[in-house]
Amino acid sequence: MNIGLFIMVMLLSITISTFPAYATTFQGKILESDSVTLKFGTNVIDYKGNIIPFIEKVELKLNSDSILVKNPVFRILGSSFVIKSFEDNIIIYGINKDSSFNFHTLIFTDNNLIKINDNAKFSTAEIIQEPTAQKTNNLHILVQSSLTTFNAQDFDFDIKAFDKLQYSGNDFQNFFGKIDGIKITAITKSPEGKVLNNQTGITKYGLYEGKIHVPANLWPSGWYTIEISADGDIGSVQKTIKFYVAGQTPPKGGSNAP
Repeated sequence: MNIGLFIMVMLLSITISTFPAYATTFQGKILESDSVTLKFGTNVIDYKGNIIPFIEKVELKLNSDSILVKNPVFRILGSSFVIKSFEDNIIIYGINKDSSFNFHTLIFTDNNLIKINDNAKFSTAEIIQEPTAQKTNNLHILVQSSLTTFNAQDFDFDIKAFDKLQYSGNDFQNFFGKIDGIKITAITKSPEGKVLNNQTGITKYGLYEGKIHVPANLWPSGWYTIEISADGDIGSVQKTIKFYVAGQTPPKGGSNAP
């Protein structure tokens, strides 16, 4: 066994019973100097409950060359740490200096010992956000209703939901491409914007049948709105319709519609 391996075996024989609290500060960070880059991942917890920093990458920068250290082993020693690689015969000491570390790197070769001393500071590893996939909106709805109603009567409106890839036309009588299970929300508002009715339901056979009762002598004449929202797995659609409340129910054969 050469002197390098002997020293490394001696270091590994040191038993670390507990890890200091600052061990958690390594998670997700990078320690970088002119000659060494250490990249830490998510901490792991051993069977005793100790927090152990997980090191993802150890890279040496020698002149113009970059070397990835194989199978690095990370150990905390007091307020500092040591990294060892049996395969590459490398030891890196990190001596804690408040917000930085003094690095002492030893590289053992067959006939030589290379020593490198420099200083490293923490930097947060860059997090690359995954692009957000755009949700395709393939929901299409049609609304059918009358234009006018009167006090003490019901105002009916029907909503039909379609898969736009199968049908995107305006024929309400069409049933090709109809979709069940679409959630419908319909909010009725007065001419002044006051909410008068709020109803929800689900399309069945592609259809939602809405009904609003206009109370006697309580809704003055004017244009009322219904704000419709349709939501499903294939998308969301909003649409607004208007209807006119024409006052008292007209005598048979008469009409007060505008």
